[in-house]
Amino acid sequence: MHQPFGDIAHQYDLLNDLLSFGIHRLWKRRLVSRLLLSQPNPKRVLDLATGTGDVAALFSRNIPAESVVPLDPCKPMIERGKKRFPHLHNWTVGSAESLSLETRSISIVTCTFGVRNFQNRKRAFEEIARVLEPGGLLGILEIHPIPPKIRYTPFRFFWTFLLPKIGMLFKKQSAYEYLRDTGAGFISSEDMIEELSYAFELQTHEKLIAGGLVSLLVFERKNESEITHE
Repeated sequence: MHQPFGDIAHQYDLLNDLLSFGIHRLWKRRLVSRLLLSQPNPKRVLDLATGTGDVAALFSRNIPAESVVPLDPCKPMIERGKKRFPHLHNWTVGSAESLSLETRSISIVTCTFGVRNFQNRKRAFEEIARVLEPGGLLGILEIHPIPPKIRYTPFRFFWTFLLPKIGMLFKKQSAYEYLRDTGAGFISSEDMIEELSYAFELQTHEKLIAGGLVSLLVFERKNESEITHE
């Protein structure tokens, strides 16, 4: 399942720049700043689906690198990240659905453009709730399906037709089609908020492009007594 990302690990950062025209860097800085404003001294930060570690590296500018855990299921991504950011120490190959971390041991969890690739979203959210301390923060950046309205035609054209062409340039068309299809088949930000509501209180909901094609979400983990177990 993670093969598409392994195939493009050495091109992944360029891909992000091409898909967002570099704006993803601003979004990620915005997310990290928002989280550290609320929790300026987190004891430990977990960056899920870290890719090559750019978000983890942003945290390490403000808190000790030893406190940051970059985690990704794709080993080639992790290996690429180690070369980009050798000052980060806690690189971990693993999945959000089965975290090898102690309960209530994390202050902040982030996931940028990775929730749609979870194999079992419900299980992953349960694991995030388990490792986060009460009052801990979950920050998410994610892409959502393009609404079938005429004003979204330029976005739809780029995502549907140009993205696979970019893949052809890099001789990795199937990987880029996979990225396109996971975005098109994902849920809305409102649906994701509802899925997390059993254990998380929404703090921030920013719609970053064209009314919500990309969302920035920040949640606070509820106290144990407030969590509803299904």
